Amino acid sequence: MPPSILSKNVQLAMAPFMERYYGGGEILFCGNRSDLPAGDGSTPMYPLSTPLTALQRLNAKTKRASVIFLLPGSAWNVDAADWASATSTADSFAICSLGHGNARASFTWTIAGSTWLLDTDNVAIDNCRLFLAGADAAGAALTVAAPITITGAGCTLRNNRVKFGFDADQIVTVGITTTAAADQLTLEDNHCTGATAAEVTTFMDLIGCDDLVMRRNHFAGATSAVGVGIVRFATTASLNITSEFNTFINRKASSTAAVTGLAGVSGVSREDMFHYLDNSSTTPWITSPGIMCFYNPRTTNLAGEVGMISTVVSA
Repeated sequence: MPPSILSKNVQLAMAPFMERYYGGGEILFCGNRSDLPAGDGSTPMYPLSTPLTALQRLNAKTKRASVIFLLPGSAWNVDAADWASATSTADSFAICSLGHGNARASFTWTIAGSTWLLDTDNVAIDNCRLFLAGADAAGAALTVAAPITITGAGCTLRNNRVKFGFDADQIVTVGITTTAAADQLTLEDNHCTGATAAEVTTFMDLIGCDDLVMRRNHFAGATSAVGVGIVRFATTASLNITSEFNTFINRKASSTAAVTGLAGVSGVSREDMFHYLDNSSTTPWITSPGIMCFYNPRTTNLAGEVGMISTVVSA
């Protein structure tokens, strides 16, 4: 349905997403809360019951800039490997939740091998709640190895609430992994947290992610090794990155790094904040600076400290 004939309230709710993503493709609505009838997805009153059906509708459509809107209060389980395989070869679409706070639609990874693969270009996930290690409540032990892998270029994660560990036995191994094909990735305004007891190898592995833009994100949790950061640049250097106004917090006891760097990583860090718990040193907050330039990085290694601008990037 064209936005012009939707109700005014719905248009207002959709407006920020339409400005960012819509380019004349399909507009589909999905929702599965109890008061919604099943429909064809053409209006929020008659939504599709699952995003997988919406993805099937986009099958093989490229460069269309379609938008799938998720209705507030809806929830789905990511309960299989390559759960969103219905994407097939479709690219250039956005999955956007309407609503705010805990009313936003949620996705919960429920088995150890469950994965969501962003394996086509220009896919965006916006304003959702993502529970990568099972429900955000005490439950059966679960280790989700690799919940999200990004191999498509130009993908975006924006304004999501990401929980990557609830307690010591509800954890992920690595929450988000890119490959060297995932260039031009945008990570903006995401709030990503794991419980201190829910130690991870690292929350995010950035592998050859050239032209990465990473701004205003909050990454906080504990790694399983003191020398590994909560975000890790690995294997292949990411080139020409922009990192600004991010917070990196490694809550591992005696941790010596907030971020794991890599020789050859290039770009700019502006006004980023780095926190780790090694009380003996104020310098090794990133394991290798690569060939990055750092403008006003703040570092702390004790609770209650005021962030200091460090003149030494790494040990």
